[in-house]
Amino acid sequence: MPPRPTPPRYLLALLVALAACSDSNNGGDKDPDDPDAGSDNAKVDRIFVTPNQGFLWVGEQLTLAAFAYDEDGTLLEDVSFTWSSTDAAVAGLEDGRVQGTSSGMSLVSASAGGTASPPVAVLVFDAPEDRRTTEEALAEAAEAGLLTPHELLTYRVYATFSDPRLPLQYKGRATGAFETEVLQDVIDQYDTLPAETKAALAPFLVPPADGASWLAPPGSGGQGLGNSRPTCKASTDGWTFVNSTQAKVNVWYQFAVTGHKEKAALVSEAIEKEIWPKLFGTLGFPEPLSDLGTGCPLNSPKLDVFLVRNVDFRGLSVPEFGAPHQSSVFIMLNESLPPDELKAAAAHELMHASHWAYRTQSFQMSYGWLRDAVANWAIDAVYGKSLQLEQDFASCYLSSVELPLQDRSKGHCSASKAGVERDYGAYLWFQYVANTLGPSAVKSILAATQSVDTGVEAIDNVVPGGFQKHWPLFGKMLWNQAPVDSKPASFTTWDTLNEVVKSVDASGDLGGAAEKKNELEAELKNLSHRVYYFDFKDPQTRSVLFYNGFFEPKKAGKHLKVQAMWMDGAGAWHEEDWSDYEYVGLCRDLKGQRAQHLVLVVSNAETQEGGSVTAPRAPYLKRNNVGCWKIQGVVNAINMQSGWTGLGRRGVSTVSFEVDSAATQLDFKSPLLPDTLRVGANLLISPRGTFTFEVAYGDGGCAYSFGPANFTLAPLSGFLMTNPFPELHSPDAAAAAWLKTPARAYSGVLFDHTGFVERVSGPGCHTAQQDVPGGLLTTNDVQNDVHVNPPTVLPDGRFMQTFSESGFTFDWSFTPQTQP
Repeated sequence: MPPRPTPPRYLLALLVALAACSDSNNGGDKDPDDPDAGSDNAKVDRIFVTPNQGFLWVGEQLTLAAFAYDEDGTLLEDVSFTWSSTDAAVAGLEDGRVQGTSSGMSLVSASAGGTASPPVAVLVFDAPEDRRTTEEALAEAAEAGLLTPHELLTYRVYATFSDPRLPLQYKGRATGAFETEVLQDVIDQYDTLPAETKAALAPFLVPPADGASWLAPPGSGGQGLGNSRPTCKASTDGWTFVNSTQAKVNVWYQFAVTGHKEKAALVSEAIEKEIWPKLFGTLGFPEPLSDLGTGCPLNSPKLDVFLVRNVDFRGLSVPEFGAPHQSSVFIMLNESLPPDELKAAAAHELMHASHWAYRTQSFQMSYGWLRDAVANWAIDAVYGKSLQLEQDFASCYLSSVELPLQDRSKGHCSASKAGVERDYGAYLWFQYVANTLGPSAVKSILAATQSVDTGVEAIDNVVPGGFQKHWPLFGKMLWNQAPVDSKPASFTTWDTLNEVVKSVDASGDLGGAAEKKNELEAELKNLSHRVYYFDFKDPQTRSVLFYNGFFEPKKAGKHLKVQAMWMDGAGAWHEEDWSDYEYVGLCRDLKGQRAQHLVLVVSNAETQEGGSVTAPRAPYLKRNNVGCWKIQGVVNAINMQSGWTGLGRRGVSTVSFEVDSAATQLDFKSPLLPDTLRVGANLLISPRGTFTFEVAYGDGGCAYSFGPANFTLAPLSGFLMTNPFPELHSPDAAAAAWLKTPARAYSGVLFDHTGFVERVSGPGCHTAQQDVPGGLLTTNDVQNDVHVNPPTVLPDGRFMQTFSESGFTFDWSFTPQTQP
């Protein structure tokens, strides 16, 4: 893979030189009488801008903050800055927010009171087409031995917080992640890190408003980016907060960043009026722990929320250092988010803060998927249909339901969030739990983590019936379209969710073939689903068979479900549980079974982590054009024995073989085929119809004649057996023998015992004799109950052939019929 683009060394050197040569007081005389100046503009002596350099892809943004100091080194709060860019075509600029517009370089500075800051070098590059995330680029470099583990950790932190010390070759695309685990990784490894790594990373572990943090203003003390402090400094220069008198939360902002105060007020109001009353009042979740007595309380027991800039996450709850089971936290929110996203992120993070109030059995982070899913559910719990930001992550789960519930892999979300773990979309499970069992069930699940090691155990211990009962119901709801979406209990009804589960889609039609088969996946991971959709349009697709490969594991006690939803010819939907059937059939010749759409949801409610169930034989959906309701046509039967002259004996039957009405019912179960539903109806089909019979032949000087005359076929005057699916099996010996015949085989018989008087003439011949029409159809030999060479249905679906034996010739042509 080609290396990532890096700026030419001479260009970097030039920019550094320009910055170094810029005097902090350049920009002309101070103008304290500027009508647009803030009240402190006349006091400005020095200005610093952070970060002090920037590397952007075209389209990316960078928020700069300008800090002004007076002659005594005091940070001034009410200063109005003017921002400038040497090349606005490269770096668009408004109120300190830089937009990478085109490839190139620009120097950005802030001025006030006649004083200008040293310029910030901004380089903008066209993003490569194969741009990876920074995490991917760093992981690849580490695997190649280009980075030590400590460098890898450090660069991951730099990437998350847009620290310009990240080497440009590792700069990737933003992940769109809600959060990051990199700070938790730093906390977990901190005691083993070398001193220089601790010094570099410690500023990211303290609250952002603290003087030792990565966001502390530069000032004369030298705090800020690149200057590490291993512990809190207990100063909050450059920061202030908003709250109400009775507020439980302080929302901090940097007054040097334009618009921060207004956003802080919005977040504070949302927490105090919407989020806190709902989560900790109405729903009764435990309030976040006080941070009094911790190393960085910022002189208040209230929960601290910080608006931070240039970060690759939406929000983040950071626990007190070294407290893996239970902890107070501080929260960071990405200040660049629009108002609704800020409110959603606040709800998400306060839910995390609540979970940290429990003392969990295992480390809090080991419940990772549960924490992420519940926190995203909290957005819905607070805002319902009025704010739907949790739905931005629904695709993460709906696109990958074949993975276990607790799977946290990336790459399953929509393109803008490709770097997000899929468990953010698993909020759908908790939305299901909350809407079917009540929100208190979610609270009970979190409380259960105090006594069990995994989120799955917590759920199974709390939810009545556990996963075994609810997992298949949840899986069916994920379809989220007809016939599910219009029900009172559905994601559409609950939350107007438009996303639907990703299914494996296929045409159910034959496409001109005589038969077709689609194998389904044989392996089903624990706590996963697989969804299949078949669309039927062609009426020539007649007989449909589903083989449930999971039938035997289900019988052996595995918690598996196969649920089917299908629309019949009248547009009515049917919902059925096929789990306990080995074979299920649909006869599309019947209007009541004429499936237009078929949805199969296969669910595995087994809970052992890392496990799966594999079918002994892969499930499949098979269909063909063999008629399954009524077979209709004409058969000619001629009996012409040796020595006869003339026409012989001839019967012309117009007949239809139709399955018994009882076998057309949706709940039909053939007694010959155990563990099946709606198959075997056409193993034996009865005829009805009429025939014309005529006798006209001579034999040994006698002439025999009758008719032609018309007759009606008597009941039980024959049968037609078909074998569209020879894989079926039966404990009945005769049925089992027939099922051994080839696929599409059929065997038919027609006979009539109606008596008639046959005229006989000729010397020495009887004048009349009693007779019966006898055989009207025989399709093949049967020897010792074994069918010999039975005919098969033609590729176009017709039953058409000629069979001759012992002077009898039967010629028939039948076609399957479709019920109107």
